[in-house]
Amino acid sequence: MKNEQNTYQPSVRMLKIVVSILALYLMTGNLLYAQKRITREDRPKWVDKVNPGVYVGISHRFPDETDARADALADARRQIIETLGGIIESEFVDEIVESSGEITTDNAFTSSRIKVVSRNIISVKPDEVFVEKWKIREGFKSRIEYQVFVAVPFSEEKHHRFMKELVDETVNLGEKRFKESLELAQRGQILLALDQMQTVRSNVLPMTKITGLSPKDLSLLNSFKEKVQAMMEQIPGSVRIEGMGGNQSAKMGLPVAEPLDISVFWLDGVQKYPLPDLSVSFSVINGKATLEPRDKTDKHGKASCTVKNIASAGRIEVQANIHFPEGLGIANNQFTFTLLPDNKIMVKILETNLDKPADISYLENALLEQLTTAGFQVIENNPFNQLTETEINAEAPEKIAELVINSGVDLVILGSIASDQTNKIQDGFFFARARGTLKVYNIQRKSVVGNYMIEDKNAGNSEENAGSKAIKKVSDQLIEQMLTEIGLK
Repeated sequence: MKNEQNTYQPSVRMLKIVVSILALYLMTGNLLYAQKRITREDRPKWVDKVNPGVYVGISHRFPDETDARADALADARRQIIETLGGIIESEFVDEIVESSGEITTDNAFTSSRIKVVSRNIISVKPDEVFVEKWKIREGFKSRIEYQVFVAVPFSEEKHHRFMKELVDETVNLGEKRFKESLELAQRGQILLALDQMQTVRSNVLPMTKITGLSPKDLSLLNSFKEKVQAMMEQIPGSVRIEGMGGNQSAKMGLPVAEPLDISVFWLDGVQKYPLPDLSVSFSVINGKATLEPRDKTDKHGKASCTVKNIASAGRIEVQANIHFPEGLGIANNQFTFTLLPDNKIMVKILETNLDKPADISYLENALLEQLTTAGFQVIENNPFNQLTETEINAEAPEKIAELVINSGVDLVILGSIASDQTNKIQDGFFFARARGTLKVYNIQRKSVVGNYMIEDKNAGNSEENAGSKAIKKVSDQLIEQMLTEIGLK
């Protein structure tokens, strides 16, 4: 027990010693560092109660009074700039209040604002100055520091003059840039023009938010902003596409006489301004044809496409797609050319039902009905009426072309259809088989452009009826196949 008590007592003494040392350190520390205002004069009332039109700048403490005066004036200038509502980027504020205002930037509007603000802010001077002296003690040494208060007048009248100068400078520069953007649009560079207009608008818009603008200055800014906005909307909405060469005659197997031309321009009133260097793609959206396009608009805003060959007999539609730069928002970017079929045709079909020649050929009549509906002109003076089935199937294209050389015909369709191979299933129920062929000749090219053959069977209540039904079934299939392949379905 005695040993335990001895061990405990030194620990308590040690703790008391540490606490005493810490207390002494804190007392001497406070004594070694202190700051004391040694100016006996009270601060003037204008420091705490700021009058309208006056900006009170307060400096940090400096060993040199001159530095403190400069810092107080800079603080007042900074407050004046802040009343502009942030139209000067923060990165430039310190440069304006601390320098002569000779600041260059890549943005012309920023440079313009800096110039006006600098001219007005640098010239301000304090009406009142109050200097405080402070004694700063650190350890066993002390020094004197100065804190300065300045009252800088910037009257409402002067503020309005300042605002007007700022507005005039912005609008004048904006008008210049707006004029340049119109010139870009008139040269066909509408994307660059719209980018520049957007820059103008984005620099004018913050000016309308400044407090203290006169109604006249605010009206001037809003009017200019609306003019720029209206033109930004007008340009994309006034882009036009015109096509030339549509509604030409199109003959199967031949090129189209004139090229298909499009003209792309910006319409300003009655004045057209061509848009060059736009990518254009041409494609056949109906029918068949071979195209040879020029896929960019030239300096006149024109692009063209030659139709080298019409490969189908019906109406041909060619679509031009103009690829405007992204961001323009132009919805109307297509133009469709229609080429009208102008094909004269002769048709001769030999038809027999169970070895009996048909007085009226179902296949020929059905085919002519479809072709005339599609716009074909049927030539009645037909030199093929006397041909036999063997001759029809054997004649060479050159011979066919020779027979119609003076008729103006473009296509000749020759064929035959016959029923045979009847089969009695039971009384009143017969089957017959039919076989039909069609050949389509292009007279201009002296070639066969379609060759079709179909066999099928059908049932009827007699041999003749079964043969007629088989002929009709095969005829309908032949017509469907031919019309599809020559572009009429």
